[in-house]
Amino acid sequence: MHSTSTLTSTDGNNNNKLSEEGKNYLAVPLKRKIIELSDVPSQPPIPKRGRIKDGASKYTGVTFHKQSNKWLAQIIMIEKKPCCIGYYESEEEAAADYARALFKYNGQGALEKARKQNSFVDLADVPPKSPIPKRAGRMKEGASKYAGIYFRKETKKWAAQIRIDGTKRIIGYYEDEEEAAVDYARAVFKYNKGRGAHQQLLLVDLNDVLPQPPIPKSAGRIKEGASKYTGVSFHKQMNKWQAQIQIEGKKRCIGFYENEEEAAVDYARAVFKYKGQGALDKAMEFIIDLSDISPQLPIPKSAGRIKEGASKYTGVSFNKQKKKWKAEITVKGKTRFIGSYDDEEEAAVDYARAVFKYKVFKYGNSGAKGRAHQQQQQPLVLNLSDVPPQSSIPKNNLAVPQKRKQIDLSDVPPQLPIPESAGRIKEGSSQYVGVSYYELVNK
Repeated sequence: MHSTSTLTSTDGNNNNKLSEEGKNYLAVPLKRKIIELSDVPSQPPIPKRGRIKDGASKYTGVTFHKQSNKWLAQIIMIEKKPCCIGYYESEEEAAADYARALFKYNGQGALEKARKQNSFVDLADVPPKSPIPKRAGRMKEGASKYAGIYFRKETKKWAAQIRIDGTKRIIGYYEDEEEAAVDYARAVFKYNKGRGAHQQLLLVDLNDVLPQPPIPKSAGRIKEGASKYTGVSFHKQMNKWQAQIQIEGKKRCIGFYENEEEAAVDYARAVFKYKGQGALDKAMEFIIDLSDISPQLPIPKSAGRIKEGASKYTGVSFNKQKKKWKAEITVKGKTRFIGSYDDEEEAAVDYARAVFKYKVFKYGNSGAKGRAHQQQQQPLVLNLSDVPPQSSIPKNNLAVPQKRKQIDLSDVPPQLPIPESAGRIKEGSSQYVGVSYYELVNK
């Protein structure tokens, strides 16, 4: 039960008249304004919004009064003057009377607003979600690295806050920054889903997608410290692997992972869900994976094919913008990028590996296409490094070719010769088509 005594406006004169006993018990002055609630129907209590300290009430407008050892219905603003509703044995009764007083003196609108502002952000039915990181440029010193999180100096805790229907709502206070960020992401998923919230654009839901094999990067595209998988990078601030995907021209964060392979699997799942099986197959198709190919000798160009500033190796060119050597190969009529390299020889080695895997090895060393590719890529390559210089051999000393297959014309009647065009007859050459003078045999 609550006491019948309530407080009026507390000016200094009235307070001075209070006895010591009255001060200790918060006794009210003789002249007081009664908070009359007999004509007000019962109202459900207004729960606090997550910021419940140890020993404090879980309801708005209620505190525990240690001197009286009772629950006190806190002062509310009536005609801009603070008033007390009463003291109660039961916390729920105090909270109910606070709601009744708010309804009577401030109106139904104020009561609904208080309920809306102080209502719980219920996340019981929402599974854990990856935190939403801030962009690096938005991180101030001492601030959280996650969206929706800030540090509250008064409580020395991390606070998670979300805006729902234009009203800020406190999700809760946390000792751990990551826990606060996880709950904020859960709240965004539940309350802002499908409402165009900026944060929601960063969430990628993969609950309904089966695991997919990671998409490896082309060998030459893997920088030191970078991931070997497409769509995965290392986030230094969080010290974790981050998976991102671009959808409709905007980057969307998939999540943060301790394990690089897990991040790559989720990226592949996101590609499958948001871009389709065709995009996933295409991504796989254009990857030049050389992890299973041993080093191969570079394929040099013929001397006459090397222009100034160009590479001396086949399949390698210099990228002026990046100032690196680029290796590319044509497979099924499409140019595939192998990688960018600081060293020309490394680019040439990887090109040779790609030729071996996607052209020679693919068709088989014994097949006609395989031999054609080998001849096409290395037609003029002669290794003479272990041969000492030799004197040149004049044409006149060339050995006579072996006797070739005879053309039998015994059953063909004589035909008139075919004269060569005048302009094509050089000195010492024949005036007839198909005839030349062979010096060695003098015929």
